[in-house]
Amino acid sequence: MSTLLSFGEVLIDLLPVGHSGLVHEPIPGGAPANVAVGYAKLGGKSLFAGGISADDHGQLLTNTLVEQGVDVSCLALIPDAATATVLVSLDSQGERSFSFNRQNTADMLYREADFDAIDWSKIDIFHLCSNTFTEKAIFNVSLYGAKKAHKEQALVSFDVNLRLSLWQDTRLLSARVEQCFRYTHVLKMSKEEALYLAQERGASFDEYLAFCIGQGVRLILVTNGPESILCHSAEFSFELPVPKIVATDTTAAGDSFVAGFLYELGSDEGYLAPELLVQKLLNRVKVQTAAEFAIKCGAITCAKKGAFPALPVWSQVQ
Repeated sequence: MSTLLSFGEVLIDLLPVGHSGLVHEPIPGGAPANVAVGYAKLGGKSLFAGGISADDHGQLLTNTLVEQGVDVSCLALIPDAATATVLVSLDSQGERSFSFNRQNTADMLYREADFDAIDWSKIDIFHLCSNTFTEKAIFNVSLYGAKKAHKEQALVSFDVNLRLSLWQDTRLLSARVEQCFRYTHVLKMSKEEALYLAQERGASFDEYLAFCIGQGVRLILVTNGPESILCHSAEFSFELPVPKIVATDTTAAGDSFVAGFLYELGSDEGYLAPELLVQKLLNRVKVQTAAEFAIKCGAITCAKKGAFPALPVWSQVQ
């Protein structure tokens, strides 16, 4: 079984309770933390790297990660910084919108030296998303981590996961995201995100996929809400249907999909070297098997409110 290191923000989601929209419950979340927890709940060995506050919310997040089976030895304690929070609003279809409080919070203060302290010989898969690309300093650290993982021959998974409200200057967004492509093996993005980035480059959807592959991406996974998921590489391209469901909360659905895909891809008995994991991305059957498993994970997650609690265990997916 492959070992995952997920990097980025772990924060408090403030989810609405009842129908008034005035009362909110603090629930641990954050896209890369969701992936770490999702991978662990399925039965994989999972580590999480990121800055963590010493405040009450930070302690809650650390304890919750441990309770969910995530190794927190790569967390960096940032004593004088607060924990990031995000106010989540849900519409009648369970679709969410976000309002972030993330100014100089602990998750933004991870450093290159923290990555250097990690024993990379024990890491098979490295995952990150663009939420740590919004400020120059943490973007440079994030890119450093992706470069280091790539150099150490880990499979690098990158979820674009655009949150435009986090960006003070969206003109920097596409260039920063695209700098990560040359170190990325598995690129996940929504159809909406792909079209946004394509438009920024003056390209069509298909042209943009070709651009990503040309940058070195081995496999692109494009989700599209209730529509089919696209699996695209230089070797093949196909779509897979998703089940028809009534969604309660889609907050962690994409993260659950990523966790499920990486788990199934790395679920061989015994140890599989990272370079062999990358080779699996060239095999249509293995990619389809992993994507079908991931689709089930995402669908199950939509049926329950919150992030960590909604992520499935292996028996639920089966």
